[in-house]
Amino acid sequence: MALTGSKAELLDAQKVTAELLTQQAAPPRVEPPAAPIAVKLDGKNYGGWSRVVEMYVSSKDKPGYLNGGSPEPPPTDPFFRQWKTDDSTLKGWLINSMDPALIPNFIRFPSAKAVWDSVATTFFDGFDTSQIYDLKRQISQLKQGGGSIEKYYNDLQGLGREIDFRRPNPMQFPADILRYNAIVNEDRVYIFLDGLDDRLDNVRADVTKMDPFPTIEQAYAWVGREDMR
Repeated sequence: MALTGSKAELLDAQKVTAELLTQQAAPPRVEPPAAPIAVKLDGKNYGGWSRVVEMYVSSKDKPGYLNGGSPEPPPTDPFFRQWKTDDSTLKGWLINSMDPALIPNFIRFPSAKAVWDSVATTFFDGFDTSQIYDLKRQISQLKQGGGSIEKYYNDLQGLGREIDFRRPNPMQFPADILRYNAIVNEDRVYIFLDGLDDRLDNVRADVTKMDPFPTIEQAYAWVGREDMR
C-alpha cells in the first residue's frame, strides 16, 4: 500500500535523524603521528640532515613552510589558525631532529622557517674551505682496513656526496657538466680502489682495465661480486 505524503515525510525525517545520530556517535578520525626524521643534526652533518628534512617535509606536502612559499597570513585571515598549527608541527619536526645539546639554540624561534634559516646560517657555508679540506682529508685517509667492503664504500660515498653538496658542479653547458662529472667519478673510483685491502689487488687491476671506465657504483658492484667468489 502506498504511503501518504505525511507518512513518507515522517519516515524520511526519521532516517535523516538516525544518520545524524550515527555520525555523532562515531569517534573522530585521528591522524597517525608522523614518523620522526631519522637523521639527527649534530652540527657536523648539516648537508645530509638538510636533504633528509627537505625530502621528509616535501613528502608531507609542506615545503612552503621552510622555503617561504607558505608565508604567515595575517591574524584576521580564516586560514591563520590552521597555518599556525601546521607551522608548529613543522617546527617540532625540526627541533626533534636535533641533538639535545643544540635544541636550546633554536627552540625559541617563532616559526619553522626561522629555525630552518638559522640552522643554515649557523652550520652551512658552501665556500668554507676549511670544511672542504677536512672532508678531503677524511677521504684520503679512509681505508677498508679489514672491514666489510659495503661499509667502506658507504662511508666513502657519504663523504663524497658531502663534498659535492658544498662544492657543486661549476659548469654551465651540458657537455661540460657531463665531462666534469666523469672526472669526479674517475677520481672517486681510484680512491675507492686504493683503499681496498691488499688481498684484492687482482680485482683492483681488473677494474682499472674495464672499458668503458666504470662508474663508482659499477666498480663497487664488481669488487663485491669478485670478493664473494
